[in-house]
Amino acid sequence: MKAENYFSANNDLTFYYDTVIDWNRLVPLFAEAEDAQRPSETAASWREVLSVAGDFVGRQVSARAAEVDRLGTPHSGEIKLSPPMLENLRGLADLGMIGLGVPREYGGEGMPFVVQSAMFEMLARADASTMVQYAFFTSPAAMILRFGSDAQKERWVPRLAAGEVIGWVAMTEPEAGSDVGNVATTATRQADGTWRINGRKQFISSGNGEVGVLLARAVPGSRGLNGLALFVVPKCVPDPDHGERENYSIERAEAKVCINGSPTCALSFQDTYAEIMGAPGDGWRQITTFMNEARIAVGIQSCGVAQAALTAASDYAAQRVQMGKPIREHPLVAELLLDMETTVAALRALWMEAAVAYDLVQGFLKQLRGMSEVDPERPALEARMRRIERYLREITPLVKYFGSEEAIRVARVGMQVFGGYGVVKEYDVERFLRDSLILPIYEGTSQIQALMATKDLLKVVVRDPRKLMRTGGFSPSLGSARFSGEVGQLYATALGDLDRSVKWLLWDVARRMGPKRAADLMRGGGEPSEAELELVLLSAERLTQMLAHLHIGRLLAQQAERWPERQQLAERFLRRASDVCSLNARRITRGDRDALEAIRSWHAEATA
Repeated sequence: MKAENYFSANNDLTFYYDTVIDWNRLVPLFAEAEDAQRPSETAASWREVLSVAGDFVGRQVSARAAEVDRLGTPHSGEIKLSPPMLENLRGLADLGMIGLGVPREYGGEGMPFVVQSAMFEMLARADASTMVQYAFFTSPAAMILRFGSDAQKERWVPRLAAGEVIGWVAMTEPEAGSDVGNVATTATRQADGTWRINGRKQFISSGNGEVGVLLARAVPGSRGLNGLALFVVPKCVPDPDHGERENYSIERAEAKVCINGSPTCALSFQDTYAEIMGAPGDGWRQITTFMNEARIAVGIQSCGVAQAALTAASDYAAQRVQMGKPIREHPLVAELLLDMETTVAALRALWMEAAVAYDLVQGFLKQLRGMSEVDPERPALEARMRRIERYLREITPLVKYFGSEEAIRVARVGMQVFGGYGVVKEYDVERFLRDSLILPIYEGTSQIQALMATKDLLKVVVRDPRKLMRTGGFSPSLGSARFSGEVGQLYATALGDLDRSVKWLLWDVARRMGPKRAADLMRGGGEPSEAELELVLLSAERLTQMLAHLHIGRLLAQQAERWPERQQLAERFLRRASDVCSLNARRITRGDRDALEAIRSWHAEATA
């Protein structure tokens, strides 16, 4: 892999930290009182941290990546990390890079998420497995900080922030998968007030860690998303005879084709000691905060993996000579490289927007906690926070969907640039493709993200059908955007195709349910059933592709208005967005129901 500073040598990444991010807005929300008065100096110090990290990641983590992948982890017996992975994590801890986003009172640096996000991208570029392990120092810490007791925070968060222990978050079960409402692991309250866990969890990243956050059913007889709770589960607990004993069993670590250096474990709990966070029934609300943050993190990881493939392919194409010239000078290869470059810039624009929106919400929450309930400024701040929360909810599934799907495509194209050498393990590009395969799967599959994005769009329209009267009215950020020149024409055409698709789908729904039922829904009489929405849900991925391309096109067009050097990038991406939206609109309005007919046929077979 190319040895360089993964921060300062990446011109597109540094563009955001030097130029785009409004530090005057962010710094006062996170910095200590004195530092908050000097936003430029504080932001410069954060940037310096990223430069130091970028040098370590780009020269040392990247150099160990192939060995981390080759060694992997044991699949049975004692599940432990390989020596090069441990060296990566120790180096990050020694540099003080683990707890960047953890508050200072708990041993961290108190930096905004958008700073920690650059670490995620750089680590994912160097080694996707190390990025996963790095994330599970701070993910459990964030959950404990948000919902844990003071004692839980004091016991675990400083150690996680320092890299002394690593954790896990366990939600998935063998029979539940993405169906969180089908969680069967139980938590039973004991006479002394403690809790005991019984059940199994599967596909748990970093599941051999020293402490975990676990979702279990804490209310007997509850169903679905009700009655769930989150628990802190230590790996070891005191034992009167042996001093300490293991609190649960690690059944195995999965043998995977990707992220081999990060153990993905199956865990078994039998009367396992646990400490509840919050109250029984709070679990679903609590775990969604982790799910949303994790989805943004996977989008960032996707950008890092795609950046690795782009850099490798670009360097190789500049050096590999065929037919008397470097292969990058052959038009078809040049087009591949330009497409890769455009895609990576698009991924970064979208995750950066989500990270800043996330920081604004967290910063406003912090301000509100320090305000009196009768403070005259409180209503305006709450309104601003709700508006940004809605926007963040709109783009979060797009970050995960577009990032993970496009990272696979970019990694595959990178392999193609290498030709026969692309499948040889001597070259890193094959690992980039293998590691990219996990991205559309974990933390909610691409199909789950598409359904989330589509259902949210539908909710907006069903609550207020008048929004359909204005192009893009279902999304304030998309509908209000206007641009001049070719960028503006491309954007308007693409948005018109999405608008036409949404209206056609809703017309089809109304036609099939009949005028009375449709009128009742428009007056607020319930919500449409999944059966009534079957064609809309079948179109979810195409709608999500359109939404993602439009949001990215909007962001790049806004950049081009302020910084002319971004104009060519914006035009290039919006030409693609226009093509995607045109093709998807034709596919949607064709009304193909083949998949729905197949479902009915399969159901009839199964029930015959």
